[in-house]
Amino acid sequence: MNEMMKNTVVLIACVLGLLQNADASEVEDRLNRALTSLDHFSADFKQTLIDDNKKIVQQSMGSVAIQRPGKFRWVYQKPYEQQIIADGKELWVYDVDLDQATVKPMDVGLSTAPIMVLMKKQKVESEFDVSELGQRKLLYWIELKPKDQDMEFNTIYIGLDGDTVKAMDLRDSFGQSTRIVFDNLRTDMIFDPDTFTFDPPPGVDVFGVGG
Repeated sequence: MNEMMKNTVVLIACVLGLLQNADASEVEDRLNRALTSLDHFSADFKQTLIDDNKKIVQQSMGSVAIQRPGKFRWVYQKPYEQQIIADGKELWVYDVDLDQATVKPMDVGLSTAPIMVLMKKQKVESEFDVSELGQRKLLYWIELKPKDQDMEFNTIYIGLDGDTVKAMDLRDSFGQSTRIVFDNLRTDMIFDPDTFTFDPPPGVDVFGVGG
């Protein structure tokens, strides 16, 4: 290969590298814009757990309210009622049928959980490698690979409708998938402060220590 050809190859490689970096930056920017829309977010959700043989293990549904940073209320209504509430300091899990609640500091209870992708305000690329998957079944999909190997899931897929988070698909190391689809989305909510607090009802057994 002559010197001119070598220089041309190097130049093409540099240009392609710059284009790839630009594309990655655009994907990260779009995802960060979408996550910003969760600052005051509410929705209904349907959640499906699928095993490594692609069989449905469980389906559930409920509602979610998010106020970033750090506050959310995730309520399962079917097949059984469970409330998961974070006030920015403490995380409560209340099993209604069992009359039991557990509490722990939020930074311990959710440090590796995928919902923290939705809750934090720092740029998503600081904790994940971000890749574009493109348009599939009406949604624009982005793949997240956690840089911290201690996270509960090894791959997270986020489906966007415009600049709004519409769906998530969480894959673990056992081949299981947790698929969540949001409906009746609102991104301009003004919440009552009590939305993100939990006071155990009389007679409920409480376990754990708060933050």
